[in-house]
Amino acid sequence: MNQHLPPSNVRELTIARPKPSHSYFVVMVDYGPSYIGKKGPSGFEAVVDPEITRREVVSRLASGEYQRVVFIHHVADGLVEDVTGELIDESEELARERA
Repeated sequence: MNQHLPPSNVRELTIARPKPSHSYFVVMVDYGPSYIGKKGPSGFEAVVDPEITRREVVSRLASGEYQRVVFIHHVADGLVEDVTGELIDESEELARERA
C-alpha cells in the first residue's frame, strides 16, 4: 500500500463538499481632481464591502450616498459583470417611489 495516497474516503469527502461562492459589489466613485484648498476627498475610491447586497447598493444610490459613480461591478465566482446602468435605473425608480 502506498502511504502517500490518501484513503479513498478522503477523496470522496472533498469531492462532495460544495465550492464556496463569493460575491460582492465594487462601486467606483469619482471625487474629482485634487487642488490646493479643496475640502474633502479627491480622486477615485473603490468602495468594496463583501457584506453589502444589491438592494443596499441601490438604496445608497437612491439616497445620494453614492454620487459621481464611475462604474459598479458585480464580482461572483471570479467573473466580473458591469451592472452600472441597471442599478442606477433601479435606484431612480426607488427614489421616485420614496418621493
